[in-house]
Amino acid sequence: MKEIDLKTTIQSVLRKYPFTQKFFNSRNMYCNVCSCKKHETIYMAAINYGYDPEQFLNELKLFIENNKK
Repeated sequence: MKEIDLKTTIQSVLRKYPFTQKFFNSRNMYCNVCSCKKHETIYMAAINYGYDPEQFLNELKLFIENNKK
C-alpha cells in the first residue's frame, strides 16, 4: 500500500479498491458520486472534511488492509 499517499487522488483509490467507497461513506464523504474525485487528493479531502490528513490516510490504509480480498 506504499502507492497510496496524501497526494493520491480519491479516484485512484476508488479505482484500485472499489470497496473503499464504504470507508468514505462512513465519514459522510460520498466520493463515488462527486466530480471532485478526479483531482481531489486524499490530503485535500481530509482537510475539506475536517480530518487530520495523516490520521485519515492511516485509517484508510488500515481499512484497505482489513477488507481487501
